[in-house]
Amino acid sequence: MNAQHDNAPLYRRFAELLHRTIGLDAASLGHSAIERAVDQRAAAWCADGHAEATLADYWEAAQCSPSMVQALIETVVVPETWFYRDADAFKALARLAHERLAERGNALPLRVLSLPCSTGEEPYTIAMTLLDSGIDAAQLRIDAMDISDRSLAVAQRAVYGRNSFRGNAFPFRDAHFTRTEDGWRLAPRVVDAVRFSRANLMQFDASSLGVYDFVFCRNVLIYFDRDAQQKALQALNSVLAENGTLFVGPAETGLLMRYGMQSAKIPLAFAFHRGAPEEAQLNSWHTAPLATAAALAMTRSQVPALAPPLVFSAQPFAWPDPVARTPFKGVTPFTPRDSVAPYMRETSTPAPPPAHNPLSPPASAARDTLKAAHALADAGRLAEAATAINAHLEHHAPHADAFYLLGVLADANGDANLARSQYRKALYLDPQHAEALAHLATLLELEGDRDGARLLMQRVSRAQGAQRG
Repeated sequence: MNAQHDNAPLYRRFAELLHRTIGLDAASLGHSAIERAVDQRAAAWCADGHAEATLADYWEAAQCSPSMVQALIETVVVPETWFYRDADAFKALARLAHERLAERGNALPLRVLSLPCSTGEEPYTIAMTLLDSGIDAAQLRIDAMDISDRSLAVAQRAVYGRNSFRGNAFPFRDAHFTRTEDGWRLAPRVVDAVRFSRANLMQFDASSLGVYDFVFCRNVLIYFDRDAQQKALQALNSVLAENGTLFVGPAETGLLMRYGMQSAKIPLAFAFHRGAPEEAQLNSWHTAPLATAAALAMTRSQVPALAPPLVFSAQPFAWPDPVARTPFKGVTPFTPRDSVAPYMRETSTPAPPPAHNPLSPPASAARDTLKAAHALADAGRLAEAATAINAHLEHHAPHADAFYLLGVLADANGDANLARSQYRKALYLDPQHAEALAHLATLLELEGDRDGARLLMQRVSRAQGAQRG
């Protein structure tokens, strides 16, 4: 056996330590990346007066040394950011900020949070955007937080190299930076607008911060498992002001909708508000939250398994009858029978939906059925929601929103394969179904298919643009 294999249990302990400490899901980075970081820090520790030590000795020492754990975190956390990344988010911020100030008559300063802020490019972009839009610095409070001391030191120094400037046009650099021997130094006016501090999203003291009009938490949730995602989103929700806006990364939009947030419907901004189902229009009911289903997903508790995938031009979706009931937070889990309704192989080519179906009810009746199923899911009655959808599909033409909702239920059950199948069926019927696109993109991102996720998010942007047009 080689040393790497012998050390496998220790590597798993370090992965668990990082999960407990910062919420990192080792699978999101790859276990080899965790192992390399551990080896690097262990080698540095051994070179610092512990020449004969083993990896087990390093593990034991790290248990009693927060500074050693922090050094490992610094090695694992690799900043990847630049100025005006996903620039439409900042365009949306400027517009929404002016609207916010107008609503309250400039009585209170705008509060913006960037977490994690990495090496400062994001919060400084926020400051440049708002200052350039005509908002006075006295009307702003921008807090920037990160777990990495090294990143915060770079941010506070405010001198940046070429990797922080991406693209071909940099008018903001001409306006706000001065060229120096080692890079570009940001103007004091912008630097002074941002307050940096250290914070861990997994150990977040929201009670001491108050609330923020705008929160940026981008491209970090995808590195958490569901338990950590829940904890992070609870923390972010606790500091988000009423009618505030949360900005996330492109691959995280489906995740936010699954957790009960509602899209702000600003193309390419990836912005969300707290869900408000009562305000959702009938023709866009599927944007309302499925908070209970998502909460169940994050408990990892047993919930009903959806039926095997069906080709939607043939058999209806079947929900097996229950044979056992165990109460759980108001939800009745079901144990499926071994046998289910016959179904065609997933590899079969689905027939296109008919243009006219004599069995289809009026559009309003179809919406009512789906809204009822959605309400059941929100109430935690997942089996009944699926039964309602199945009954609808058994007698009527296929409906994209029905398959989308079945996908969300599968997601809540932790069945990524089935969820992916349902989202694809929704997209077969409606290629511009923005929520199905975003949810499917999130699944692909979490599975490591970043190119596929990126292509789907491009389709989301086009679909949202078409809706606004």
